[in-house]
Amino acid sequence: MKEDKPKTNLINILLLFFSGAVLVIGVHQTIVNGFGESYWIFMVSIAVFLFYLTRKNKQKQEENTPKMNRRAKRYMDRNH
Repeated sequence: MKEDKPKTNLINILLLFFSGAVLVIGVHQTIVNGFGESYWIFMVSIAVFLFYLTRKNKQKQEENTPKMNRRAKRYMDRNH
């Protein structure tokens, strides 16, 4: 199922915002409690950011793939 463009863009913006917000929280917690106590917060921020990058690269890759017509789809279905 394909997602529509505005919904995908909104999700990407929210992921990027969440990653930045968690990073700021991590910096604050590092100042207050030290790095050892807030290490996991930085890992969450990095994980969300990497998920954002993965989604963005996958979307670019899907946009660059050529569209197949009905005959080409039928040929690919039979031979794979």
